Amino acid sequence: MQTERAYQYARCSAVLAADPDVPGREATYDQALSNGLAAIVAQQWPDEVDKSKDYVPSAAGLLKVITRQADKQPDGTHLIACTDAHGKPRGICVDTDTLRSGITATQGARHGRAKGTLERRHIDALLALDGHPALGRLSEVKSDDQWLQAELHDRHERQRAAEYLAFIGDDEAAARTERAPDLIELHHPSDPEGTELEDCGVCGYTSFKLEFPAEFPDTSIGACLVCSYTRSADVSYYLTLNADSAYTFPTD
Repeated sequence: MQTERAYQYARCSAVLAADPDVPGREATYDQALSNGLAAIVAQQWPDEVDKSKDYVPSAAGLLKVITRQADKQPDGTHLIACTDAHGKPRGICVDTDTLRSGITATQGARHGRAKGTLERRHIDALLALDGHPALGRLSEVKSDDQWLQAELHDRHERQRAAEYLAFIGDDEAAARTERAPDLIELHHPSDPEGTELEDCGVCGYTSFKLEFPAEFPDTSIGACLVCSYTRSADVSYYLTLNADSAYTFPTD
């Protein structure tokens, strides 16, 4: 679980570091912060996180733990004393005030109430958490430029498709869904595998045309016949890699 938390933090943080305006950045920030803080608190003060198998405080709750347990510094940050992989003492200052402000800045967008107001200082405070030995995987993740570019491309592609879906409207989307099986059969009359459709991860309709059958759902190259979302070969590769890893090495 700790390793998964560290990589979830690192992947989301790497995306925000590369593109602070990436679509869905508020949810990405929340995911990174929640996993990063959970990893840190679980290592420093295990009883605060692992009271039961399913108990993990929110990011705001985890910041309260750090505020209570760590030493407050003159600049308002909180110093967590820890040791590195070689047992040498070290410390990391957590900017709890800025991180708490970041949570507030993302709430409106995440709950559909208002536009998010996430700032670069919130992201910088998030990235600084990687200095804790419970994390420390950000450089490794950022070094995989092919993954990072694929992830950024896919997020922008999903945003484009969502905007297109809103443009065509519900009635047209429903009509395209009804036509999808007939359209596939028209272009693949003698290819049984060519008629396979999956639920689209953007619009939710059963209209995502697979380029080829995949071992894991939601991983194949293909395109949606309703919203036009297209999953590239690079995105497909990494989704398959993650699905295979989760199947082979379950975290629970």
